[in-house]
Amino acid sequence: MELRNLSTFLTVAKTLSFTRAAEELNYAQSSLSAQVQALERELGSPLFERLGKRIALTESGRRLVRYAERLVNLEREALNSVPEGGEPAGLLTVGACEWLCADLLPRTLQSMRERYPEVRLTIRPDACSRLLAAVSGGTLDVAFLADERVRQADISTEVLQSESLIVIAPHDHRLAPRKRVRPEELAGETFVVPRLACTYLEPLFTAMAACGASPGPLVEFGSVEAIKRCVEAGVGLAVTARTSVRVELEEGRVAALACAVPAFRQHIQLIRHRDKWLSPALSAFMEIAKREMEEAPRRAASRRSA
Repeated sequence: MELRNLSTFLTVAKTLSFTRAAEELNYAQSSLSAQVQALERELGSPLFERLGKRIALTESGRRLVRYAERLVNLEREALNSVPEGGEPAGLLTVGACEWLCADLLPRTLQSMRERYPEVRLTIRPDACSRLLAAVSGGTLDVAFLADERVRQADISTEVLQSESLIVIAPHDHRLAPRKRVRPEELAGETFVVPRLACTYLEPLFTAMAACGASPGPLVEFGSVEAIKRCVEAGVGLAVTARTSVRVELEEGRVAALACAVPAFRQHIQLIRHRDKWLSPALSAFMEIAKREMEEAPRRAASRRSA
């Protein structure tokens, strides 16, 4: 049983889409299908049901998931533990929500490549809830979440940064000049939200529901930049951290609505399984990532004063 085929199977099982799995793994769809079919022939059982354009795990597929996760995780740990001398080397699989992939990880990856060229990194963007499940299941070594605080017994969590969230609107929105906006006044408003949704939106929608109000249509996009451009163009409102729209606010392209919501915060967290072995590669990566996060505010301040 080839571990590559098991890893491919897990990605299809996670996305429930051969197309999305092929994009994530950078495979041709025909190659990905061939790997899954080879695994099905070897096991003598179908792993997926084809339901029109959709797929679903069969009972055999569901049983295989937990064994495949353990085998793939063991392979990763073996690759990380065999090199001698303690010099960081091997493969790390890192998960992150989309905007952290764009804002935080590039500097971290560059620093890792310069200092530890023998460490190979695979980055998997996904929704915070699925990243948490993947870390808990052992298919990710570590993950970055920008969401509510994780409190789970098997997860070790380090909060790297905590920031209040704001509701942003087009600069000429009817509520933009107001000194105070009540949650119920957002009733019926279109919201532009991440396709890989995270739970940080829930406090706002809960506050609206408590007032008998609900949002209008939710328009999904997979890119933070696309969400910001949509708000600028008047498509709808969005929820974000102030730092992620600092330039747009300063240039007057969007407005921050004065809408107070309890517990409306986003925590940038570095999570790993509590029993995960801290290999030299994983320790080095976590150290560099935390340093980059600490230095980010200073770099932003320096750019503003330049």
